[in-house]
Amino acid sequence: MKHLYHYLLAFTLVQLFYFPTWDAGFVTDFTGLQWRLEGSGAAGILNSFGFPSLQPVLNAFLYLFYHAFGLNPLPWYLVFTGLHALNGLLVYRFGNVMLQAYGARAPQLAALLAAAFFLLSPYQSEAVTWRVCFNFLFSSFLILSVLWLVQAWIKEGRAQQLWAVHLLFVLALFTFELALMAPLACLLLLVSFPKEQRAGGKLSRQLGWLAIPQFGMILVYFLLNRLILGSWVGHYGAAVHLKFQLREVLSHYFLYGIKHLAFSRYWPHPWKEGLVNWLQQPALLYPLAIGFGLCLAFLLLRFYRWRGEGKASLLFLLLFILALAPVANLYFHYLLHVENDRYGYLASAFLFLGFSTVLSFLPRRFYLLLAIGYLGLSGFFLRRTNQWWQQSTAIYYRLLDGFRWYEAPAVYLLNLPANYQGVLMFHDFSGEGVAFRDALKYIRRKPYEGDIYEIAQYNLATPKDDVSVRIDSTNELTVTFNQWGNWWWHKGLGMGGGYKTEQYQVINHGQDYRLVLDSIPDGAVFLYQTDGEWEAIPGEAVKEGESSF
Repeated sequence: MKHLYHYLLAFTLVQLFYFPTWDAGFVTDFTGLQWRLEGSGAAGILNSFGFPSLQPVLNAFLYLFYHAFGLNPLPWYLVFTGLHALNGLLVYRFGNVMLQAYGARAPQLAALLAAAFFLLSPYQSEAVTWRVCFNFLFSSFLILSVLWLVQAWIKEGRAQQLWAVHLLFVLALFTFELALMAPLACLLLLVSFPKEQRAGGKLSRQLGWLAIPQFGMILVYFLLNRLILGSWVGHYGAAVHLKFQLREVLSHYFLYGIKHLAFSRYWPHPWKEGLVNWLQQPALLYPLAIGFGLCLAFLLLRFYRWRGEGKASLLFLLLFILALAPVANLYFHYLLHVENDRYGYLASAFLFLGFSTVLSFLPRRFYLLLAIGYLGLSGFFLRRTNQWWQQSTAIYYRLLDGFRWYEAPAVYLLNLPANYQGVLMFHDFSGEGVAFRDALKYIRRKPYEGDIYEIAQYNLATPKDDVSVRIDSTNELTVTFNQWGNWWWHKGLGMGGGYKTEQYQVINHGQDYRLVLDSIPDGAVFLYQTDGEWEAIPGEAVKEGESSF
């Protein structure tokens, strides 16, 4: 009953901040998910509906949700926010028992505040709101559950607990690749656990029962990858996941820590850029990493001499390092908000446990004041981020509902918003102009049969952002931002100097770009977005260079 009360408290707290996003998150990759789910029956679960990764557990849930909920946003919202609250509860319970095991003072308070930091972190919004991020939420739930059961098995030694650990690990492994860190996390938990509290026999015996099956499962997992997918590593592939550059990985560890604890994503742009540039300078990064490594080694050597809070803080720090390892070599996005925040979802749980435990060294009054102030700041940024989700969703559906040129043989989209303050909208890495077409087909359910050319995407900074379009001459026009703070995107990145296709060429000048067309189909239209609405220019006007708009 007590745990139910704690869960309802966490769930209520999450609703207070996330309800503005209740109908958000059906963007970008979600249409790709729909394409996969609608192109196969339930048997597609076994091969992850053609996705290059062994994720049948994840896809079983996605298949169930999609066929049960469709595009009804409320049940999706309740599942995602409910699971986020459950993860917060697990953070509290795991932190509490580990702090108690090490004999820390006020373990419940430190664990409770850590769970609140985790639940209200603004960096959780992507995982909680984007409807393709169930893998991050559910794999985190499974891994946290595994760690909770491992500490219980160490203390109690019951066979049922060990079997549950292995079962949940298998489910996590076939949910998402984050589970690859779990055996090392369990091993760390096992060797650092207070000796006097072990009830499952000698350490060597416990290692055999716990570690050997888990590492054996990982070996089988990679063999299945090789046999089924033709590669040892799925998802992004070996070229991405096995590409490790020491400078990049080290800088990302520091950047993730600073980002979550100091809200660096919300700093002014020059500060963010300066931080990233500094941490990529070998003259600063390597001495910093060496110093950190030496401090960590010193702390580990003296592990058993530290008081309870020190031992727990060190354990949580090491768990943070392990949880971040599968994603530390992936791209760290810092320019805008939200994008790729999901990568740090699980790791942040351990970071906040360590942060709260370190703060507990302070006198109780200062500890509470700092924690309340930090939660207030975190809640402020989270509310603002969720307002961006709310605003972007309104614009997203307005652009879909406002499209009415179904009879036109071709449509040229001159300024399609890729994101709003970093919140994904029509983000597209393909460069094939499928984002808006797929949204019309799968989200609005009114597919367009003509040709769509997504000439340029851009980052929407305010709902009022717009452009001016000038017809320069026959088959040529210039598109110019009417405000500062935007830039042109292509294939999910900045456009650079432009690009060329068989039909047209785009020459980017920064604040504006010039579109040069080889030919224009009769009846084609050119659309540009302003204040969340489409404005149209007839293709005949551009073909003849008649006028300016």
